[in-house]
Amino acid sequence: MRTYAITIKPESSFGTPLKGNTIFGQFCWQAAEDPEILNGGLDRWIKVYHERPFAVFSSAWPRFEYENKWFYAVRRPELPPFMLGDPEGITSCEERLARRKENKAKRWLLVSDDLNPQLSWDNLVNGKELGRRVAASFSKEERGLNSSLGIHGIVIQAEQQHNTINRLTMTTGKGMFAPYVMNNTWHLPGMELVLFVAIDEEVCTIEQVEKGLERMGEWGFGRDASTGLGRFSLGETDEINWPRPADGTALLSLSPCVPEPGRFQEMFFAPFTRFGRHGAQLLHKGKPFKNPMVMADEGAVFLPKPDDIPETPYIGQAVTGISKAMPEAVAQGYSLVLPFNIPS
Repeated sequence: MRTYAITIKPESSFGTPLKGNTIFGQFCWQAAEDPEILNGGLDRWIKVYHERPFAVFSSAWPRFEYENKWFYAVRRPELPPFMLGDPEGITSCEERLARRKENKAKRWLLVSDDLNPQLSWDNLVNGKELGRRVAASFSKEERGLNSSLGIHGIVIQAEQQHNTINRLTMTTGKGMFAPYVMNNTWHLPGMELVLFVAIDEEVCTIEQVEKGLERMGEWGFGRDASTGLGRFSLGETDEINWPRPADGTALLSLSPCVPEPGRFQEMFFAPFTRFGRHGAQLLHKGKPFKNPMVMADEGAVFLPKPDDIPETPYIGQAVTGISKAMPEAVAQGYSLVLPFNIPS
């Protein structure tokens, strides 16, 4: 498989996070609507997805330039704090306790452009510090806009009112017709995200993947796309040499995944429950909701067994049995992983 980094430029707010498994699902809908996106069509390749994934998408992560160097910001590994060691200069128990709250807020790991994570407190930052570094390369006008909007991290949550009209009274009302509020996510104006994708070029080329993603960006991604949410455009695409899993003692996941049972010595992760829903025509067949699916969220850490180190840039498995309306539906339980070393 060949691995690429695709730049995404948000152009609206988002109702659904840009997580890898959701991106895969919407890409499959594009392939279902346009047979030219996958050579041989979606039906052929979805049947063998459990043994031969044609594409594995990461979640979207910030990419930025700071002090003449390029960085990615990914989720901090879900390791117990004691496994990260103490920050330099901490010698007393009192200092250690005083820094504990500050360190817990550091939810972002900065990774250099060569995708070689160095797990240390110096490379961990909180959301406000990440926002400052991302905005450092912005124009004066963009920084002024961010300041006026009150954005001090990399995203801001904003409430949006929704109304459901009773067609008998032509007004809102009680129960299902009561007004309600949904939270939407706005990214820093000017900020770019990067999406990593590994593809089987016998099935699709990077140009075909870009075609599907461009349509997703034009029509909207995720919840409330029909009202203007989830819009984005694509920037440059670069092929990258993905580091070998054998290059580290642990693996860091870049999207939610379902690890293979019994494959790893240890796993550290936060559970993430996906309450999926069908789109397009299946919305109108009476069973739009998929079965809940529990996954290991981004930032999961897997310690491979010495005799079973992955040879692919991804780990995980395909997930079936997720839909009553479409029994053949498959979810991406795979995740691209970055090898790294846990501090000793």
